[in-house]
Amino acid sequence: MATNTEATVETAVATDNVPSPAKLAALPDDIPPQLELPMLPADVSAEWLSKVLERKVKTVALDRTIPGTATKVFVTVTYEDDKPPKEAPTRLCVKGGFDPNLLKMMPWIVMIYQRECDFYNHIALTLDNMELPKCWWAGHNSTQGIVAMDDLSAQGCDYGNPVEAWPVSRVIAGAEQLAALHAKTWHVQASDYPWLTSDYDQVILTLMNTYDAVVKGPDRPKIHDHLKDQGRVTSVLKRHYASRNPRFRCLLHGDSHSGNTYLVNDAPRFLDWQMIHIGSAFHDLSYFVGAALTIEDRRAKEWDIVEHYLRTLEKFGVEPLSVADEEVAIEYKKSFLAGIGWIMCPYEMQAKECVHPMALRYAAALDDHKVLDLVEALPEEPL
Repeated sequence: MATNTEATVETAVATDNVPSPAKLAALPDDIPPQLELPMLPADVSAEWLSKVLERKVKTVALDRTIPGTATKVFVTVTYEDDKPPKEAPTRLCVKGGFDPNLLKMMPWIVMIYQRECDFYNHIALTLDNMELPKCWWAGHNSTQGIVAMDDLSAQGCDYGNPVEAWPVSRVIAGAEQLAALHAKTWHVQASDYPWLTSDYDQVILTLMNTYDAVVKGPDRPKIHDHLKDQGRVTSVLKRHYASRNPRFRCLLHGDSHSGNTYLVNDAPRFLDWQMIHIGSAFHDLSYFVGAALTIEDRRAKEWDIVEHYLRTLEKFGVEPLSVADEEVAIEYKKSFLAGIGWIMCPYEMQAKECVHPMALRYAAALDDHKVLDLVEALPEEPL
């Protein structure tokens, strides 16, 4: 599914603040040199799948495609052997850059596809306490990146809908999944993932150039007046990015709102790993809590959820942390600034029906915690 943050990346192409071709070329290919990657849905053939699945595929039926920043191609597979090995998928989602017009217009966007491939190839298998979609194959070259995973719909899974608020119990379960990711990568350094570029901050700051025009436009969510100030919000974002607390540094999902989840027996799992980057753990947690709960439930239960998240981190090996720690509280509160992306999201990127509830939830959290005042009062140097 195309997400808000993915869409913000598309807009950033109009600026100079996008990865250069040289930067993209520096990323290593992640496939055997003799294996070509399909560039169109029709290219997802029996011959190609036979190579990547290492099983003789007889037929491939194209069921449907879902366009987006990355196109999802859903196929049904049969095998030459009518009784294929037990671990052979029959319903697949093949995700990648299958829109030639988009690739021509924004050749740098392949970085997003490459990033998700690298997540599944180099990180996912290490996350032993986190549940992820079954990935059958992932690989990229300089012009394409493809992930072949289970078709979750065929397995009866539901998908998170940003319009719907979740019960507290489900949000707690989602926080446990984030804790599993964060604990496994706690205090990670950029040198640990040399292939992982860090472009998130600049993309958001670039989009702030149109903040006033969007939030003051017609039929927008009714947000607080102090949030309708492009200059002030931009300044606060810059200060927030400069003051992330290194105590909480880890690998982030990066776009952890409820719309990027699927549900297994009502338990949330995270999808869409194109926006992974290194940052503060509370970016993921605050962004998730702010999206998934009603305003009333967040106000009543958010600190219980944070405490449960911290105890889950500790269970997975992180040093004990507490909501009574002022640095924990500050980092949690100011990380609601991740929701600015929804507050300034044009309806061309996300449907109004999604933007309104999400923007209102994040605006309420920013106001409840007086986040702009909080960040402006921080010292110039990182905590």
